[in-house]
Amino acid sequence: MKGYTGKILHVNLTDGVFQIEKPDEDFYRKYIGGSCMGVYYVMQNVKKGIDPLSADNVIVFTIGPLAGSGISGSSRHSVTSKSPLTGAIITSEGGGYWAPELKWAGFDAIVIKGSAKKPVYLWIHDGEFELRDASHIWGKPTKEAQAAIRTELDDPKIRVAQTGPAGETLCKYANITNELAHFNGRGGLGAVMGSKNLRAIAVRGKQKPDFADPEGLKAFAKMGVERIRNSEGLLNFRQNGTHNVIVENSGLGGLPTRNWTSGYFEKQDELMPEVWNDAIIKPGTCQSCAQSCKRHVDGTKTSEIDPAYGGPEYETVGMCGSNLGISDKTAICKLNEICAKYAMDSISFGATLGFVMECFQKGLITLKDTEGVDCSFGNIDSAVKIAEMTGKGEGFGKMVALGSALLAEKFGKGSDKLLITVKNKEFPAHMPQTKAAVGLAYALAPFGADHLSLEMDPSISALPISEQMKAFGFDRAEDPYEMNLEKAKLFWRTQCSYTFADTACVCLLAFGYGMCYGFEDLVDAINYATGWKTNMYEMMMVAERGLQMMRAFNIREGFTAEDDDMPQKMFTPLTGGITNGFSVDKEAFKKARAFYYAMAGWTAKNNAPETYRLLSVNLDWVVDYLKQ
Repeated sequence: MKGYTGKILHVNLTDGVFQIEKPDEDFYRKYIGGSCMGVYYVMQNVKKGIDPLSADNVIVFTIGPLAGSGISGSSRHSVTSKSPLTGAIITSEGGGYWAPELKWAGFDAIVIKGSAKKPVYLWIHDGEFELRDASHIWGKPTKEAQAAIRTELDDPKIRVAQTGPAGETLCKYANITNELAHFNGRGGLGAVMGSKNLRAIAVRGKQKPDFADPEGLKAFAKMGVERIRNSEGLLNFRQNGTHNVIVENSGLGGLPTRNWTSGYFEKQDELMPEVWNDAIIKPGTCQSCAQSCKRHVDGTKTSEIDPAYGGPEYETVGMCGSNLGISDKTAICKLNEICAKYAMDSISFGATLGFVMECFQKGLITLKDTEGVDCSFGNIDSAVKIAEMTGKGEGFGKMVALGSALLAEKFGKGSDKLLITVKNKEFPAHMPQTKAAVGLAYALAPFGADHLSLEMDPSISALPISEQMKAFGFDRAEDPYEMNLEKAKLFWRTQCSYTFADTACVCLLAFGYGMCYGFEDLVDAINYATGWKTNMYEMMMVAERGLQMMRAFNIREGFTAEDDDMPQKMFTPLTGGITNGFSVDKEAFKKARAFYYAMAGWTAKNNAPETYRLLSVNLDWVVDYLKQ
């Protein structure tokens, strides 16, 4: 079998038993890898209604057929589980260097169940595997833990995917990091690892993958490099990375400010890409990627931040910057460093602290509630202090580690009206008031609010419509602020293509609209790797298969259409700037949501996948799954 190792490692932490599964090629072609394969294994192994932080939960690490190919954007891996933050399915993609190493070590996926009696880490190397004692690294920051594992195993090139102290203390939004600066960032996957006493998975391998057409893949990789070199837009993206989104969102009046009370931050000019580049940031990258869009702190420009922890991407700038009323770049970098040091999601942390700050501002909580910490907007010292407390699970930080939705239950006093969550998951830094389709994605994505589930509204906001968007059926310009049926189409159609990328385990900043590769290119690359003769139609079926499985999991866990909604704040007028008075039209949102349900093939009664739709994408077994 080409493009894959043909082996799935199953690990039971409770009894220390390992098993190797060798699926046939039909299985790989049906589920491909990444998120789709991960959801399959979670559905096969997780019983209805289990506690996400119990030994009964399963966590699955998956890669794709292009891992180890040397193609820009191919070094991604997915982690899938039942989320402790939402109780729904969670699948999160991370870049870096870990995915190719897992393939070189001899496996396409790791399915982990049970819970170890004491802290352990999993060591996989050249087809061999073992559980090793992790007591000596338990409680250590991620940098020290990674160094200790490499020293113990006497190999500085070992790649380590790990949670940190935040995962050990079961922070609801603890994440998983590799190389200290690449993250499976959302939904609390690090807490699932912590609940299993699994601190890390270390991998090392020299088994080069067997691709069907290695020369075709080499030419494909070279083509991506040349496209970047010859594109002014891609070179600009390489220079500025996701910080370009600061320009876009501030121009739309959609830069989340002070817990989303406004889309206008009076100090937004201090956060523009060129200012970051001049002051503190340089480009970084993932394995074999010529796009180099990562942001890293430049250690030659500051001694206050440890550059080993990377640097803040746009989402961190938005949620730990303007959302908290903070414009100081060193402070934002420090918050990013702390989140990486303890392994917690900077989006949910920044959003939760923003919620706390507005509660504090409105007098819903006091210094007594925060244990003496002044939680005023813009207070840098307090933000840094709370980040440290949250990462360690100490003091008021234990409360912040719950996430904003559970905090609102504890605070009471109408604080729930200040939440910016769907399914208990905090919003990333894109505002539905200025990007209407994003609001649908936040409401309807299976894992709660997610900004990487669709191509956003600006892609169809002006003429001429790009050839890529025309291929998805869009031929006229749409106001990015307007909620309508075209936005439902935008979400559903591009959600399928984005899910295809997540299933193939490639980066959406390399494979996507306006990037160095398109989705048609991705089909070609898969054929080079596997020797198949697949096409876009089959791959869209795989993507829908993944989406229908995710919906089926959530329906079985008790989620309904009532959970596919946006918080009250989205329907409340913003203040200040060009979006002063703007809000989401609730009736238009409901109509667009109903249209999405119809396009997805979900029933009018409870919005579960229709039997005919499941059968149409060869998910016969899910029909019975929904009867459980």
